[in-house]
Amino acid sequence: MADQAATLLEALPDLAGRAVLVVGCGDGRYPRLFRREGARRVVGVDADQASIAVAQREEERDPVGISYEVHQIARLPVMGAFDVVVAFLESPAHLGRVAASLVTGGLLVVVATNGLNLEEGLRDNGFQDLVLRRHESGDVHSARKTG
Repeated sequence: MADQAATLLEALPDLAGRAVLVVGCGDGRYPRLFRREGARRVVGVDADQASIAVAQREEERDPVGISYEVHQIARLPVMGAFDVVVAFLESPAHLGRVAASLVTGGLLVVVATNGLNLEEGLRDNGFQDLVLRRHESGDVHSARKTG
């Protein structure tokens, strides 16, 4: 995780005071990292109830103010207004749904876990300023949401 975490942090702006949504948060490692990096609000979402249970137990053991929810990505509701959305995706199919919780001008950072090229999907969903960072655990794409 350490190398991927460093690549992910390079793609992110300064998180101090920002609201961050993590889609595909797993056991909560990244939401906890983002709180340590100064995010004021962090919400983690994952389809796997067992992973969310692990994350919630860790939050109960060592509370840092993260909330976790179980949602299938295909039915992900708008989770609020977030400055940054970090998503772990295997398909571009749900980019629009993931981006729906992002404020205009906000940053979407996607870890493509299977060599997925997201450039076209990001542009089709109204993103600009696309940056790609290569990593063996999954390429990290970042893009800014336009109006």
